[in-house]
Amino acid sequence: MKVSHAVIITALSLTSHSLTITRESHLQIEARAGWIALGCYTDNVSGRALPSGTAVPGGPGAMTNQACQQACQLAGFSIAGTEYAGECWCGNAVVNGAGPAPDGNTQCNMACNGNTAEMCGGPNRLTVYKYSSSGGTNPPASGTGKRGLPYNNNNPSKNSVYANLFKGYQKVSWAYDWGYPSWGLDTFFEFVPMLWGKPSGAAPDWTTAVQTPGTKNMLGFNEPDLTYSASSNILPADAAAGHKTYMEPFRGQVKIGMPNVLWNNNVGSSSGGNYNSRVWTQYFLGNCTSCHFDFAAIHYYQDCVPPNGQDGAAWFQSNVTDAYDTLGLPIWITEFECYGTEAQQITFLQKVLPWMDAQSYVARYAYFGAFPDYLINHDGTGLSALGTAYATV
Repeated sequence: MKVSHAVIITALSLTSHSLTITRESHLQIEARAGWIALGCYTDNVSGRALPSGTAVPGGPGAMTNQACQQACQLAGFSIAGTEYAGECWCGNAVVNGAGPAPDGNTQCNMACNGNTAEMCGGPNRLTVYKYSSSGGTNPPASGTGKRGLPYNNNNPSKNSVYANLFKGYQKVSWAYDWGYPSWGLDTFFEFVPMLWGKPSGAAPDWTTAVQTPGTKNMLGFNEPDLTYSASSNILPADAAAGHKTYMEPFRGQVKIGMPNVLWNNNVGSSSGGNYNSRVWTQYFLGNCTSCHFDFAAIHYYQDCVPPNGQDGAAWFQSNVTDAYDTLGLPIWITEFECYGTEAQQITFLQKVLPWMDAQSYVARYAYFGAFPDYLINHDGTGLSALGTAYATV
């Protein structure tokens, strides 16, 4: 019996497209650098539109259009197509009169197994992409947006592999790893070194990191206002002394950030006493009256849907606005996350990302974080649906 199948095919060009996360506009999903969408094609078991099936890292359950494109490119093919949410097909030409499909893209509506924000063909359709090493415009050499990535080298490759998966997404321009060095961060991103805690003495490696060519900004102590094990937990006066010793010498050479403090804790949990981060910051500034700061850095963690019924996005916006009103400096939100399901987080980002991009006083921000099951998919092979939303909304 002759059975028809549909596959979505994409073509590679050296340009990228912005993503709108809707089922109707799935072909606008940003492809891997150099690939462009060709559209929805019919597929036939007796005569495949693309002749070669291939596996992607993580198997069918990790299928995304980007993963299929990468697998086909590594196998030497210039055309890639996804089908049945988990299949990847490759070729150098679409054959057997496969399309584009006469009814457009209406049947290429299966969510990819590895990223439900993307479409991976359908029962009777193939979503197709094509790569062209010579056509189109060159991909951007670096990101230009406000968005950043917290990452580390705690992965099988022991490098910045997860952050580098965002290369080519122009809205993502910088990254940091709570320290230095960058562990091979791609030059598409600006690496921002951080002095996580107060050194016990001379710190020549910190000086070297800040003086590395291309360094434009540096981040101060990480959550010195808090007392839990992953915070730097520094008394305000000690933090001020540390800032004067290790940050002030670079005034005028790079832009200097204030310590990264949690700006949404309204209870007493602060280093040095039973007071909140706002008071810690006041004490720090009182001990650092001659210090220079180019921007303030804050963190935010709260429920996507607060139990009191308040809108989580509005709560976040009010905290960011309050930090600016209080500190009078451009704001970097160097860590933020809302607690909830992936769908709730995507909804949150769809509200707050355009808002932050529109606020002149919000200089940069970084959602937590470039790790599997967060902005990266479970297998570590590509962006999650949340990561795709963060990179493209």
